[in-house]
Amino acid sequence: MEYENIMKEHSDLFENTDAPIKIIKDGSRVQEWQQNRRAKLQSEGKPPEWADIGVVLNDPYIVVLRDLVEFPSGHVGGYFRVINRADLNGGQGVVMLCEKDGKYLILHQYRHPIRTWSYEVPRGFGQAGITAEEQAKIEVFEEVGGEISNLFDLGLYYNNTGLEANKVKLFYAKLKSIGQPSEEEGIESILWVSLKELEEMIASAKITDGFTIAAYTRAKLKGLLA
Repeated sequence: MEYENIMKEHSDLFENTDAPIKIIKDGSRVQEWQQNRRAKLQSEGKPPEWADIGVVLNDPYIVVLRDLVEFPSGHVGGYFRVINRADLNGGQGVVMLCEKDGKYLILHQYRHPIRTWSYEVPRGFGQAGITAEEQAKIEVFEEVGGEISNLFDLGLYYNNTGLEANKVKLFYAKLKSIGQPSEEEGIESILWVSLKELEEMIASAKITDGFTIAAYTRAKLKGLLA
């Protein structure tokens, strides 16, 4: 039912016009494929839930869909995609490249998915009913106790188009003030780096976070970085 609701309320996510990979929406065709796929998986000793089509993970923060699709060759199969819950509720993820007094803010933050430390700029999931601009201010305050004086829109960004359907808004932010890093967010410390140092961290792969690299690139190409 959740899958049908998402399909109805967010039809753009199921648009097949000019799409070489077509989402199969015919319920009887989906059901037939699932039955055949489950039987094959069971005969091979594999989990039958691998044939499930629809919402396969329903979480407060993300929704994972497995759509039944038809490829250009005619092959039919399941295809995963991950969507931020905020995207479905009118919110939007945000990323902020922050500057104060000619220096750029970099967080040394522990990231659970990769189980190691990362150098990156502030970012966060969106929240329902909150604009991207408001969310940017909330995230900077929550992560480093900072206050934004000016915010420049750098446009939309998709971090992984092969898996994620998440629209993220990039920003360049000038900070009025700064506080302390949030331990709850896994932030060990903050670094203030020059533009040259920031670029060296990216070039040497000391910074590996795609959001950070994207925000820097957009700001640089828009002529915002001195």
